[in-house]
Amino acid sequence: MPRLRVDPWDPEYGGSVEFEELAPASVDLEVETDRWEARVPQAVTRLPRCAFVDGVRRIDLRLYAEEAELVAPALAGSWAVGSAWAAEPPTIDQVEVGRALVVGGGLRHPDLVAWIGGQSLQYPCRSVSGRSPVDPMQGLQNQMREAEANLASRIFGSGEAELLILDGPLTYFSVAGPVVGLIKRQSRAYLPPERSDILGELAPGTRTPLFGIGDQQLTRYSWYVRIASGRPIDGVMTGIVRLEVSAESEIDEAIRLADLTAAILPRFASRIGRDPRAPQNLYPVGKLESVLRHRLGDPLLLRRSLEAAVWREGGPAA
Repeated sequence: MPRLRVDPWDPEYGGSVEFEELAPASVDLEVETDRWEARVPQAVTRLPRCAFVDGVRRIDLRLYAEEAELVAPALAGSWAVGSAWAAEPPTIDQVEVGRALVVGGGLRHPDLVAWIGGQSLQYPCRSVSGRSPVDPMQGLQNQMREAEANLASRIFGSGEAELLILDGPLTYFSVAGPVVGLIKRQSRAYLPPERSDILGELAPGTRTPLFGIGDQQLTRYSWYVRIASGRPIDGVMTGIVRLEVSAESEIDEAIRLADLTAAILPRFASRIGRDPRAPQNLYPVGKLESVLRHRLGDPLLLRRSLEAAVWREGGPAA
């Protein structure tokens, strides 16, 4: 009989493990070594200057766009991106807020303008071709990810960060250098069953060997790290994150970054009970997300202002 184990994430955020699709066929398990065992990095005597980049998004109002016989889903949404620098408490910097009117079905619409008191908020129109309800949501997500990539590019170009950690995969910003993508939620099983037992054997601060991932978007070196121990009742994946760097980096540099992340990330693990996605949601990222959500504005006030803008535009529905 299977035994039950707990996923400590708040259910509002989904699960920390949600396998949705099979891993790509091109996974190279021997880019670092053919000995598939936990790797213990050397201790780090000096914490490098670390910058964490993340973003949040929110649907402010769900809409439909109607033109002749065509009805397509749409939304008015907001996003914010920023950086958190490793410190106690984290230093939040370079916050940028954006808004968008995302319309499906390939339809175009004038920008939407919401008024709050005497201040106007612009929701520039962005058209997406799909007509399913998830397509406008993906359009808003893509706009946020593009803003994250632009911010990461500026930080990388400034040379201020010795280690730049992006919250999420390196889909939009993949360069050779100390840039690492951190994936909290595991949606693909990259390791075959005969190699996946190692995940349960990882102690905090240890990692798997590197493995190569190739797909249509980019080629990466990747590895798993346990950043914290779970409770006795928690699942085996509690405290495990996957990290990746661009395969444009030399393998020796990728190994250095893998060891560095295994050595330092446990210092940033959040505590279960204090963060809804603990321990995988690093505390500088959690602080950054809190600031970004605040900067999005009051959701009820925005909703009312957007509804008033729709009314001014077209009046009641037919």
